[in-house]
Parts: sequence; C-alpha cells; structure tokens
Amino acid sequence: MRSVLYVRLPCWKIYPVGLVSIADYIHKHRPGIRQRIIELSLVEPRRRRSYLEEEIRKYRPDVIAFSWRDIQTFTPHDGTPSLEAVLKWSYSRRLKDKISSAFTAAVLVVDFVYHLCKNISYIWLAHRLKPDAQIVVGGTAFSCFPDHLIRRLPEGTIGVVGEGERAMLKILEGKGLEDESVVYMRKGRLFRHRSRGFIDLTEFTPTDFPYIAEIFPQFHSFLDGDIGVQTKRGCPYRCVFCLYNVIEGRVVRWRRPAVVARDVVTLAKRYGVKRIWFTDSQFIPTKGHFPVVEETLDRLISEKLDISWTTYLRIEDMTASMARKLLQSGIRSFDLTFTGSQRVIDSLELGYSLDRQIEGFRRIKEAGFRDQLIKLYMPLNAPGETPETLLETIRTCRLLYGIFGRERVHPWLFFLAVQSGTPLEKRLIQEGYLKPGYNPLSCNPFTIKRLLYNPPPLGDLIGQSFLKACTRAKGEERDRLTLEILEETLGEKGNC
Repeated sequence: MRSVLYVRLPCWKIYPVGLVSIADYIHKHRPGIRQRIIELSLVEPRRRRSYLEEEIRKYRPDVIAFSWRDIQTFTPHDGTPSLEAVLKWSYSRRLKDKISSAFTAAVLVVDFVYHLCKNISYIWLAHRLKPDAQIVVGGTAFSCFPDHLIRRLPEGTIGVVGEGERAMLKILEGKGLEDESVVYMRKGRLFRHRSRGFIDLTEFTPTDFPYIAEIFPQFHSFLDGDIGVQTKRGCPYRCVFCLYNVIEGRVVRWRRPAVVARDVVTLAKRYGVKRIWFTDSQFIPTKGHFPVVEETLDRLISEKLDISWTTYLRIEDMTASMARKLLQSGIRSFDLTFTGSQRVIDSLELGYSLDRQIEGFRRIKEAGFRDQLIKLYMPLNAPGETPETLLETIRTCRLLYGIFGRERVHPWLFFLAVQSGTPLEKRLIQEGYLKPGYNPLSCNPFTIKRLLYNPPPLGDLIGQSFLKACTRAKGEERDRLTLEILEETLGEKGNC
C-alpha cells in the first residue's frame, strides 16, 4: 500500500485527535506512504458527497480509512432539544407539551436514521469509486457497535475497535491482523480478533504538526477552539455505565511528559492555540500515576504558556502539591462525574470514597482556587438511587456551593445512557428492564426512551422538577434550580 485517505465522517466540530495520532504514527514508521486527511463536518452538507467523490478520484488512495465518532444523535444531552422533549413526553401533564415533544422526538429519530444511513452511504460510495482500495472503519462510534455496523458495510471492510495506530500500520504493510482488535465479514460470516496487548505509548515522539498541517488542509479551522492532546490511554476502573476500559483496556499507558509538553508548546507558540483539552479517560487515574502527572504539569508551568486547559479528573487522592500545580499550569475547570451519596457511588462501582473526594475539593480551594469552575456531571436516578440518596447528593452539592461559591459550581444533570456491552446493560437485561437480543441502534422511539435510564418511582419526580425549572431558568442555573425543587418536594413528602 502506497497511499491512504482518512475521512472523518460528519459530527459536531471537534479536533480529530485520533486521526492525527494515526497519521503521525504511520509517517514516522513508513515516511514513504502518502497520506491525506479530510473532515466532512466542515463541508456544507449538500456538498459532502461530491467533495468526497472529488477527493477519491483525485487522490486515488490504496486505503480509504473512515473515522466514525458520533452515532446516537438522539441521545438527550444539554444543548439539544432532546432532553426536554423526552421529559415532556413522559412527565408533563399538558397535552400541548406532549404533542410538541412527540413532534421533536420524531424529528430527532428521523435525523438519527438519516445520518446513520448517510454515513454508511459515504463508505459504500468509496467502495464503488475505488473497488480495489481497502476500506477501513474505526472511531468511537464504530468501537461501541462494531458487530452491528460491520454487517451493513461492504464485505471485506476492516473494522478497527479501539486504538488504530498498530492495526493501520499492519494494513498498509499487508500483514496479518490476528493480534489486533478488528472485525470483518467474509462470505456472510462475522470474524472478530482481539488484541494481545496494546501499543506502548512511551515510544511515541512529539507530534509532527507541520506535517499534519500539510496533509490536513482543514487543520487550521480547529485552532480557535479546544485542541485535544492525549497524555494516557486505558482506565483501571469498572464503572458500570462506561466503555472506556473495554475500548482502551484497563492497563493505563502514558505518553512521556516531555512529549506531551512539546505538543502543547508547539500548538501554543507556533499555531496560537489558547485552549487544550486533555483527552484521557482520566487525567489522574490513581495515586500511583501522580509522578507522571506532576512531571507533565511541571513542564507546562516552566514554559509559562498563555493557555488554559481542562480534562476529566478524579480528585479523591488530591494532595496540596498536586492542587497547586493544576492551578498554576492553567486549568480552567475541574470536570468530574459526581454523586453525593456513597451508596450510589458503590452501586455504580465508581471506586472512590465520597469523604476523600470532599477532602480533595477542600485542598483545591486551599491551593488558590479563584475563578475556575467546578463542573459536576451528575447521573440522577442511577441504579441504587432512593429519595434518601438523592437528598444526600443535593446536600453535598450545597456543601460545594459553600466551599467554592454557588456561581463557580456547575451541576450538569443527566440520565445514564445504556451503552451496549457495559455491566449496566447486562444488569438491566437480567432484571428484565431490557429484552435479550434487543437492537441498541433501534430507531423505535420506545426502545430509545428505555435506553435513557430514568425508571420509576423517582423518574416522575425528577422529570417534573426538571420541567418546572425549565420554565424559570436555562443552563447550569436551570440544573441548580432542579435540585432545589427536588429538595423542597422531598422535604414536603417527609423524606428529609
């Protein structure tokens, strides 16, 4: 194989850190291979098909590799009408709300089906235009649903599950893939191989951004937003709703701090990047990873860069020294999954002590916290939730208001989305909440609704509290108000 065209399938505008890493890895191991990256998200929707066709005809690649990041466009989350629509349909007592929510839901489901079929059609288009090219598909969305998606793609397509550097290199070199996490169809049969070990990230060198900018003409379009930089892969925890430890493995591997710092320095000084997002599943996985994290922070501090950054964190092992370095290096927000009840923490198998987490918050405040944000991603009505645990969470949230100031603490309320292959899904199938063999990519609105986990009896109370808050506030203030309404309602019912 002498050339490869990487195609980022449409999603919301977010820097394609995975594709950049693969292209950089291939260039360093096989510099003679021609590479090109295109981003369909930045192309006007009505021109995407013709744009892809032009690129394939012009470039004539031996390999066409698609990166598929997003798939469940209907999943309710902040910033879209879907969350409010789901709650209105289920919990509003007004006929007008139910009619409007049904219309919104129909639009969202049609949008989901349309984009799913559209992305599949782009892959088939590439196969028809260049039938002798090897088609490869990877990315987060594909890694979540490999067995379902590979059956809808041209036979012979290689699906890569999880990290793709080593698998892509073997594909380009014509080597076997028995030791890589891949799926493919042959004569109507599904074949799956699993990796016998993950790539050693300590071998990675700083990203060759001038080369990336050369092969990725749209690179500069991302520089005014958050640019992803990865410091680690893998997650040692077993959170029941998460697939990180399945896709990346449970062994934490890290890039050398000097390499991470050089990437950030190059982005800041050469390309004027101001905002960094460290894309790790957890920036501080365990206390045992403190040395590599602190060295990374020390290097960033020594460079005196004009940047801010954020990432997902665990803070139960926070020390005064670590807190100071996080703040001095430019962290702008502390983003973490949060529930203020130890019983729910244990039910979700989050693997930490609430008391130690609160002590970590206090150390952050004492280390010089000023205008940063505390972003709490709060899964309400998770398995194990009761009126008592809900009140515990609300009271713990108030405790954080007292530590940091109400305006600096941003609760972000959501309901767990049931992901295929997670312990949560298996638990819900055993309990009869989901049917065995259900289709996780179903476009049935009632199946979609069950995949948003908000069961009775608390579901009705939480849904109606959220809708009341929606009439009076938006964003994080709406979520704060939802918690206040819940607290008041639970108190009236004698659950305080």
